[in-house]
Amino acid sequence: MIPILDNVYFGNTIFDYLIFFAIIVGSLIVGRAVFYISKRVLRKKAEISKTKIDDILVEAMEKPLVFLIFIIGFIIALKTLNLSPSISKIFSNIVQIILTINIFWFVIYFVDALLIHYITPLASKTKSELDDALLPVVRRLVKVTLIVIAVIIIIDNFGYDVTSLIAGLGIGGLAFALAAKDMLANLFGGMSILTDKPFKLGDRIKIEDYDGWVREIGLRTTKMETLDGFQLIVPNAKIADTILQNVSREKSRKVKATIGVEYDTPMRKMEEAKKILEDVVLKNKDTENRSIVSFKEFGDSSLNFLVIYWIKNLDNILNAKHNINMEIKKRFEKAKIEMAFPTRTVYLKK
Repeated sequence: MIPILDNVYFGNTIFDYLIFFAIIVGSLIVGRAVFYISKRVLRKKAEISKTKIDDILVEAMEKPLVFLIFIIGFIIALKTLNLSPSISKIFSNIVQIILTINIFWFVIYFVDALLIHYITPLASKTKSELDDALLPVVRRLVKVTLIVIAVIIIIDNFGYDVTSLIAGLGIGGLAFALAAKDMLANLFGGMSILTDKPFKLGDRIKIEDYDGWVREIGLRTTKMETLDGFQLIVPNAKIADTILQNVSREKSRKVKATIGVEYDTPMRKMEEAKKILEDVVLKNKDTENRSIVSFKEFGDSSLNFLVIYWIKNLDNILNAKHNINMEIKKRFEKAKIEMAFPTRTVYLKK
């Protein structure tokens, strides 16, 4: 043996340290070999089988298994060193922490993959949108729960009183719930939207001063695209507590207009004007087969007709009103009926 290898540092020879690192490197090589075999052999065999669970199991265990082999190699390597009880205790705690993390790494990945491959397709087949929206929340909740369990196990291995910790978490959880009441309100609002279905994706809705189309419905917020093209993110709690108008569910939209003619219009032309207004409104392809046309009042500068009609094609409201107004103007000009404009007559008394 080379004499320098017998030199002692911190209670171990250089040769002991070389053995320590050699075992660790060897465990890494074995781990990589197992990973290669898993990808080349086990995955292919799992793909041949009819069930999907073995594919999920192989995929979930690949990296944690490599890490486990490294942990085992590290434990064996520690046995070759002469360590003091305090140092041995530190390394023992580190190994326990790493081993716990590795096990829960596998469990979290495996459970999450099961939810994705089995529960997600079932949720997508149902008519309800509630399960689709709740699934991501369930996935996060499962992950958080498993992580909390792992942390509790690690703390317990360090000798702390877990019962007191859990009691403290209960009080902390209550404080968190009070602090997060807005978030919870939004979550319940989102569930209310998904269950009651006051609107769906693509619907045009009006809420307070905002008007636009629903682009995304989440558990916490709903995203709208306004008529101006801006994106609006509305908390679901606000939607649940606000009067909302679903424009897309309206069968027709009522339009009210006032048409004024000049004061010197004779009665014969007044009757003709009424017939023109009725005819134009009823013959338009975007209106329902009903209307109200009546001589409403003697205005300040005009004789006013009240015209009420209903547009059935809600996506074409502006165009329909344009066509109707243009046709009224055209027909009035043809009939030589003059539309009034604001005027004022001044009488001078001598």
